[in-house]
Amino acid sequence: MPLIPSKLLSSTVAVCAGAVLLMGGQPLLAQTTATPRVIAYLGGGPSDPERRCMDELRAALEVAGWSFDKQVKIEWNDAGHDPARLAPLAQALVARRPDVLLSTTVAPTEALMQATKTLPIIVIGPGNLDGVVDAQARPLANVTGVVLSLTGQHGIKPLEVLLQAFPGARRIGQIENSGNPLHAKAGEGGLGPVQDMVRRAGAKLFRVHFSGEAGVAGAWEELARLKVDAVMIRPDSPGMLAEHARQSLRLRLPAISHHAWFSNRVGGLLSYGVIGRIDFCGRAAQYVDQVLRGRAVAELPVQELYEAGLSINLDTAEQMGVQLPPAMIARAVRLIRPQVASTPGSVSGKAP
Repeated sequence: MPLIPSKLLSSTVAVCAGAVLLMGGQPLLAQTTATPRVIAYLGGGPSDPERRCMDELRAALEVAGWSFDKQVKIEWNDAGHDPARLAPLAQALVARRPDVLLSTTVAPTEALMQATKTLPIIVIGPGNLDGVVDAQARPLANVTGVVLSLTGQHGIKPLEVLLQAFPGARRIGQIENSGNPLHAKAGEGGLGPVQDMVRRAGAKLFRVHFSGEAGVAGAWEELARLKVDAVMIRPDSPGMLAEHARQSLRLRLPAISHHAWFSNRVGGLLSYGVIGRIDFCGRAAQYVDQVLRGRAVAELPVQELYEAGLSINLDTAEQMGVQLPPAMIARAVRLIRPQVASTPGSVSGKAP
């Protein structure tokens, strides 16, 4: 499926933003509102990447003319990595009637969609929008936003890279979160492309599940008992990536994630996904801005922004004793060395 052009939204945003900004850039709706407008975020658990995402979203809204002193505020809510808390949290949020609901991962998005069919929901990243957008990515319900992929490519391409990194691997592990609705729903039939890719490589797939952050270590130990050669971390909450990276290094099991945070920040070996995720969050601020100004969700098509790059943590590779193909290292967008992150041919710079 070709990428959905972002020009459709960006041109609309530019025109409408210019039309409604009055009196030195102050949003018209905000001037007439006595109490701050509320943007309520729901997450799966504490997460540094998502905190940074909210910071970038706030900065973009300030550029658009919103003041966080009097006009608008962001409320952080998370379930502490306990899936059972998401539904009641979502219901409590909806009962407070915020102006906008935000989510950045699959399970909170599902919980919010179950809790309300009317309040606007802006998603940043999740691809679980089947049935709520049409063939032109126009919202059919109260949900829109910026997604990594509407076709699941962000969960398939990293596996392809993993197989290229370890062409001799014959036992591939896949670690999945039982609390993630997409993981829980996917039986063998839902993993057709993954199974086919592993089979074509002459390997076998071993799926292991965990429940909550406390269950991550046990799942990795099960992968070690299964003697897998490499591990694919299915797209999930970035708040658990640090624990995945710790277990991967502890057990010397090379792994890949779709999230650049895995290799760039928490010591994972490989990442293949969106490099500028924080800019990705800033783009979502355009949706929040327009909804706060009175635009209907149905008028804001979903954007698919899957422009992926490869990141390799060479320090982790050295600690694991892993040899990666030179051609793969040469095409990496970002290389991470001890205390230093670089692009190929450079030894300076810090990873985002």
